[in-house]
Amino acid sequence: MMADRSVGLWFSVVPVLAGFAVLALADVALPLYLVQVGSLLLAAVLVWLGARSQGDVLPGTLQALACLLVLLLGVPLLTVLSPDAPAQPLRWLQFGPVQLYSGSLLLPAILVLTAQLLQQPAHQAAACGILLATAVFLAMQPDAAQVLALTIAFPLLYLQACRPAGVTTSTPGLLPGLVFLPLLGLCYWTLRQQDELSAVPYVEGVFALALEYAVWAGLAVIASAVLLLLALYRQSLLDQPWLAAVSVYYAVLYGGSVAGATPAPLIGYGAAPVLGFGLMLALSLWLRQRSRTEMVNSE
Repeated sequence: MMADRSVGLWFSVVPVLAGFAVLALADVALPLYLVQVGSLLLAAVLVWLGARSQGDVLPGTLQALACLLVLLLGVPLLTVLSPDAPAQPLRWLQFGPVQLYSGSLLLPAILVLTAQLLQQPAHQAAACGILLATAVFLAMQPDAAQVLALTIAFPLLYLQACRPAGVTTSTPGLLPGLVFLPLLGLCYWTLRQQDELSAVPYVEGVFALALEYAVWAGLAVIASAVLLLLALYRQSLLDQPWLAAVSVYYAVLYGGSVAGATPAPLIGYGAAPVLGFGLMLALSLWLRQRSRTEMVNSE
């Protein structure tokens, strides 16, 4: 039996552990630890389910699932604020008393699903439409960090998904340009919007917080982020090519967090990034199994 080639993804636990150290440095209350632990356990369940799935789906399932996630991304825009309420971004999905940051919860999974759709010529236009709808919803929230990460990740997402294995050259055509130019426009417009939220040290300022405590602590937190990016990229070279674009997505967010402008996924506090990573990884493992099943059936 071949060894599981996804064992390297266990290194993704390292930034989560670094996140608990950041919470300790910030001296946060116990409920915040419990939120992180609960989200980590739920994410582990999602990954477990994805790793044990058989990969069999009905035709159109991936496209329908991607559309569902995009619609969920737009739900926060339906939030009704009182006329005298201060202006604030509309980025959170409300589940009873729990609020989840929609972009970090859903966008990684959307990237994985659209990458799979882009591999199928008949679904490439639909995948590009899904990505544009995603960008529009994020821009309306407005969420400059997520739009920027999506814009930068898109070229790699398209090139890797549309290039068949063993082919070194391919003609992209007009479709990627018709998507990338609107993405650039939405990114520029969103970056010009004023963000009313203040940075929180253990959310956006994790790197600065660790470096202020000690240089070695800061370097350890930075190393945990780099390790995650390397683990995702390495796995993309093995059997899950869509993870290369996901690693770029996380790299952009970590880069913004160095300046205190964006939340640091997994390292900073927040249930949504942890659950979003678990959902993304579950879908990735499921799609890997689906690809293996299709290869076996075609032989």
